[in-house]
Amino acid sequence: MDFIKQFRHTFSQTTPEPEQLALAIAGLAFPTLDMQKYLAQLDEMAESARRTLFNVAPGKGRASCFLQIINQQLGFTGNRDDYYDPNNSFLNIVLERRTGLPIMLSLVCMAIGRRINVDIAGIGFPGHFMVRYQDVAGVWLLDPFNGAVLDRTEATAYLSRIFAQPIQLTPDAYAAVTPVALAHRILNNLRGVYLSQRNFGMAARVIDYMLVFTPLEAEVWRERGLLHHYAEEWDAAARDLHRYFFLTGQLTALLDLKKDEGLGTATRKAEDRQLLDLFQKIEEIRRQIN
Repeated sequence: MDFIKQFRHTFSQTTPEPEQLALAIAGLAFPTLDMQKYLAQLDEMAESARRTLFNVAPGKGRASCFLQIINQQLGFTGNRDDYYDPNNSFLNIVLERRTGLPIMLSLVCMAIGRRINVDIAGIGFPGHFMVRYQDVAGVWLLDPFNGAVLDRTEATAYLSRIFAQPIQLTPDAYAAVTPVALAHRILNNLRGVYLSQRNFGMAARVIDYMLVFTPLEAEVWRERGLLHHYAEEWDAAARDLHRYFFLTGQLTALLDLKKDEGLGTATRKAEDRQLLDLFQKIEEIRRQIN
């Protein structure tokens, strides 16, 4: 399956399902992944949750019951032992191992909630992801990573305690995260992990997905070009840097290089002069290889 194509297709829908986006992202590391298998697994989990949840009256008791289903009945827990394992950000592995990052456990809550018509929305607090549970009796915040149920008024103190420093939340911090923003956050997590591991090839594959969001953003092409360079993927590096120079209106500088006329005044930014020099070295390597 072409997972980038699947990601783009889901992204273009009016109301994309976050689990569809997340499974397409997982395809970057698992090229034979069967998306339908994991969607069916979520369907089964939702049916199990339905049988338990609606025996409880609406209110905080039902909110607590929902979280107990996630943490105890279904067995999902936060991965504290290996927090920066990239597998914590791949939904297929999270569903298999029943452990992952806060955002992925929250995504499971959202997917199950939607299947049984329970109002669950993702809330992207600074540094920590949770979900908002809402029914006719009120609203509560659920933290599936730590197994906590909170009133909204408790969020500031709760996060301050988690991070051992004062946290100030603005009103917009409680806004529901869109599926696209959630997918972007998953990709940022993966990019950070792969960069910390100096796995430049995988970091570049993460950028493949980010370009679906912003195909005309020059800096994203620049970043992917540099990642391909670090991974010694010369053709891909040249292609991406060429695209960067096109988007920033600097193709004249590339023409000057090809005519051996130097960099001239085609670019004023020092980093772009360095990038043009790097592009020239990449082109020399490509000529030697080919």
